[in-house]
Amino acid sequence: MLKHKWHDDDLKTVRGLVPSGNQPWHVVDWVMIPCNLRCNHWVLASVDLTQGKIYLLDPFRQEVTWEYRNKQVACLRWFIPSMLHQVEFHSNRTNDDVTYSLSKKAFRMSIMDGSRGVPQQHQGGNCGAHTLRLVEYLLANKKEFDWKEEDMGTIREKMAVEVYCNSLHNTVV
Repeated sequence: MLKHKWHDDDLKTVRGLVPSGNQPWHVVDWVMIPCNLRCNHWVLASVDLTQGKIYLLDPFRQEVTWEYRNKQVACLRWFIPSMLHQVEFHSNRTNDDVTYSLSKKAFRMSIMDGSRGVPQQHQGGNCGAHTLRLVEYLLANKKEFDWKEEDMGTIREKMAVEVYCNSLHNTVV
């Protein structure tokens, strides 16, 4: 395990202490983390806290080896177990179904791409919208991803309306 003493501010999200309404990680089984790789590509890290596994959902058709992606997200594989250890994740859990126990090992990682049912973009520029859509579907517990690249224009418009409406709602006093 990464030997690092996390500052309290670094652990606020894990402890559920940020004002965005998130829950402490010890009361959830999954955490979703959008990741920007090399400042030009978005993927979604769907983290199974109970199994110690990261599913990296990649919406872009490209030949990338596991080793290459691993280098890009290795920090997650080591930081997450280290943070969980410091906040005493397992001793705070009330579920008995956690099968992953904190050890000196990093979380395992699998790449999920088009061959595993993740909708794929065929051109650059849509990976961020695809990643946000993946979060929406996973949060809604949908079993299948049912959109295509051709739907991205409509999906982007819907997202823009939602952002605009939320900003109006939050500014009304």
